[in-house]
Amino acid sequence: MKNIFRIISVFAAMSMLAVACNKPDGPVQKEEEPEVVAPVASVEVGELTRTSVTFTIKSDSPGDFAWKIVPASESVSDAESLFKTGKTDMFNSSKSESVTYNELEGGNKYKLYVAVRKINPYVYSELLSEDLVTEQAYTDMITLEKVTTTAVSYHIEMPEDAVAYRHMLVDYNDFVYIQALVGATHSSYLSAFGHGSDKSETFDCEWVQYDAWDNFPTYIYSDTKYLVLAGKSAGVTLEDAVTAEDVKVLEFTTPKAEICPYEVAVEVSDITSLTAKVTLTPEEGVDRYRAFVMSETDYETFLFEGEEMVRRAVIGYWDDTSTEYKDKAELTLTGLMPNTRYYVCMVVFDKDMRELYIEETFDTAEPSGPAPEIVVDAIEVEEPWNSAAVNLKMQNAVSGVMMLRTKYVLDEVLNAPGNEDITIETVIKNNGDPISKDVLAAAMSEEGCKLAFDGLSANTDYIFGVMATNSEHVSKYHVYEFRTGAEPVVESTLFEKLMGEYVATITDLDGKEHSFDVTVADGVNDATREAYAAENLLVCLGFDACGIKYHSPQDLLDKKWASTEEEANRNYGPKWFLEVDQDNNITTYKHAVSSSSFDPVNNVELVNYSADGEDPMASFDGRTIWFKGTFWRDFTNPNREDIAMATTLIHDVDFNEETGVITVNPVTHYKSWSAKGELVTEYPGVESGRSWSGASNEVIFCGNSALVLTPKQKTAMSAMSVKPYDVVEIPQMKVLDLREVRPVIHRGR
Repeated sequence: MKNIFRIISVFAAMSMLAVACNKPDGPVQKEEEPEVVAPVASVEVGELTRTSVTFTIKSDSPGDFAWKIVPASESVSDAESLFKTGKTDMFNSSKSESVTYNELEGGNKYKLYVAVRKINPYVYSELLSEDLVTEQAYTDMITLEKVTTTAVSYHIEMPEDAVAYRHMLVDYNDFVYIQALVGATHSSYLSAFGHGSDKSETFDCEWVQYDAWDNFPTYIYSDTKYLVLAGKSAGVTLEDAVTAEDVKVLEFTTPKAEICPYEVAVEVSDITSLTAKVTLTPEEGVDRYRAFVMSETDYETFLFEGEEMVRRAVIGYWDDTSTEYKDKAELTLTGLMPNTRYYVCMVVFDKDMRELYIEETFDTAEPSGPAPEIVVDAIEVEEPWNSAAVNLKMQNAVSGVMMLRTKYVLDEVLNAPGNEDITIETVIKNNGDPISKDVLAAAMSEEGCKLAFDGLSANTDYIFGVMATNSEHVSKYHVYEFRTGAEPVVESTLFEKLMGEYVATITDLDGKEHSFDVTVADGVNDATREAYAAENLLVCLGFDACGIKYHSPQDLLDKKWASTEEEANRNYGPKWFLEVDQDNNITTYKHAVSSSSFDPVNNVELVNYSADGEDPMASFDGRTIWFKGTFWRDFTNPNREDIAMATTLIHDVDFNEETGVITVNPVTHYKSWSAKGELVTEYPGVESGRSWSGASNEVIFCGNSALVLTPKQKTAMSAMSVKPYDVVEIPQMKVLDLREVRPVIHRGR
């Protein structure tokens, strides 16, 4: 170090000596500084509306510029003051910049001040000014009056030919979401939620505007796109709907808030697998801030819709201050997920409503407790063809779900195109019913919980899935698979009574009656007769209303529409089935119950069926059809087409032994998604599609009445007894052809 200082001292001495040697004799002549010419600026005002102005600033030299818009009653003293109080920016290479300001208010007078300067040294131009007047006539139905970061005012000028109109403010992204969800249009959205008025008015929205029913709020945020919708009413009242051609739409974006210069420090401590403590410390100058903690999954969901949506999620509803803080705050977070990244997100405001977005991340710890355990054991039942029972035992669980589905339905879901990433675990988690506290407590006991499954279908594979979760949100699942037994063969004379030749009649949606021949048989060959007898079925051959002619199994083989007898015996048709149970009740084919749930609000049991083991109505020559319950669905949204729908139901069947008439009755039942409310009535019909429940399936015949089968062979008349009289007078009688006599059908009996 001493050597270094010596070297430095030597160099310093040499420098001083050189200066001394070069010192001129006599006084030093001061060089004249060149004169700096002030820049020349110009400003040109372009488009001016009631809420915005566009202007262009130009300069003859590079540098920066400043501008400010103030009420006409205020002023700026000089260019230097403008650079201290106004907004500044640098010129580009063309020395010309265009500026748009959209925070004016209609019906006012403003002054625009502009100046430019050269840099190093600072030399200022003249202070330029322009008058801005926003007192403009209302030439359009919708005119913006004021737009700030948290407020919007708009004026609606009622058309001369209108007696009333609807109007509303709506967030652009919210509208796009509803549009994608239910097919909403501007007119339908406005008709459903818009406010009514019968005079020209200006509407002020500070922070929020609710819809006409005070249900759905539209909150106002900075740098966010909005729509103002307005349209004259099709009728004469404030509640009347508007038509698409009468709707006017104005799209705009609120100003982007200036950046808040003050921050909030974030400290995360005491992190476990389930908890953490977050300490937030604001700098002096922070007026308030809103904080929101979300998992990485939730964060990425908001981020997928844009950074704006993350900021909106953090701010939330302006009138909800539950996540708003002014001073230092300590947040104790509980119920977190182990081994998960979380985001601490904040939006900071100062007294001028400038904003600053801040985020920090932290990771929770790995779970440390024991994982859940699940054991399922079978229990014997008396009727294994329609019921089953198990004993469920669980350990280390605080909650869980369980699910019973046919294997056929689960395989359809898991093997469907696009579902390659879906696992049975995901299906159980998303479709299982919560395990009640009583069942969970019993399952956690040493004896376990005995569960019974009733109403099952015979000869059907089922999967009982259970998922248990411990206190650290660690989940384990267990799958128990079983098959129901064959239903006992029914011994009933009904089978013989039902078989025969019939004429079927059914009405379609247009009121047209369709009539066609149907043969009710125990099968069409030895293999089908044996299979149908085991399931207590009779086959009904023919359903010409669907437009497909009947072809037998042999026809399919002869035409190469089936490669094996087994395939031909499954796919021939059109055909449909009647089933007789041990109590002589007759129904259409009893589809497997894939799931059921109770709706406590409407006090009904919702049952879902599958096609496990069901033969198609017909499948040949490139066409597959299915016998279904069909109905006409009326959507509440007038812009979506009403369509015919199909589900699988069990139809009750009446048999009149006196007349021989078979009636397949419609079914009225509850549908939670029904647009008409709670009940729909399903009539026999036909659906076309490659699979039983394919998304591209289409109803090709939608019934609108019961399906009535009238026997071709007449019921034999019983012998009449005649009491002898001394004198018998026989009136004239018209000779009738008994072959033309039709049995009388007494409806409602």
